Amino acid sequence: MNNNSPLTKQADHITATALPRIEVVNLGKEFLLHLQNQTYLSVLNNLSLTVNAGECVVLLGPSGMGKSSLLKCVYGNYRINSGHIHLNFDNGTLDIAKANPRYIASLRKYTIAYVSQFLRVLPRISAIDIVTEPLLWQGVDRHTATEKAKAILLRLHIPERLWPLSPTTFSGGEQQRINIARSFVADFPILLLDEPTASLDAKNRAVVVELIAEAKARGAAILGIFHDEDVRELVADRIVNLTESAA
Repeated sequence: MNNNSPLTKQADHITATALPRIEVVNLGKEFLLHLQNQTYLSVLNNLSLTVNAGECVVLLGPSGMGKSSLLKCVYGNYRINSGHIHLNFDNGTLDIAKANPRYIASLRKYTIAYVSQFLRVLPRISAIDIVTEPLLWQGVDRHTATEKAKAILLRLHIPERLWPLSPTTFSGGEQQRINIARSFVADFPILLLDEPTASLDAKNRAVVVELIAEAKARGAAILGIFHDEDVRELVADRIVNLTESAA
């Protein structure tokens, strides 16, 4: 983090103080396949893109082009081999590729939400608690956080009878809606969306499209993957074709 950091550091967290812009610069990512004769597999090579505040940039390309890997790099799950991933704020810049793991963990509480393809949660934790948690991290009182969680669960058509239960017992579509609710319940400045509508019916896909529009309206920077062409056309402000980027 540079000396003009956009983040307010406290004992256990850092928070963004301005609307962000994601800037990926000459990013390279490869994997070492230990069980494949130590072969190196290059998935992203010299990739650059930007995502401005208030827009949704959609990644396009066939399976294996590195779309999900890129989201995991921006989220800090994958270490990159070359390049930079800047979060540019009005008053400073943070390079995810060089950030301390403690900063990454704090960014996930206050700045970056990630809807993955699969919900991964601890068993025995209820759906309502999973959705409430991001608001509690951000200092929202429990009553207000619970009411906001209930509202988004209702909006995503999760029956109240399921709220006290662990989502590990839910259907794939229900689990994905819990995943979405958790990421949209708080006003995260950055949203990373990996096929958020893939397991949803038309009614819930429409809700997700509305949630994305509302996030853009408040200035969130959104980077996503949508194989559903109809949804992609509704949410995308720009499309980055990784096939062309790799050419």
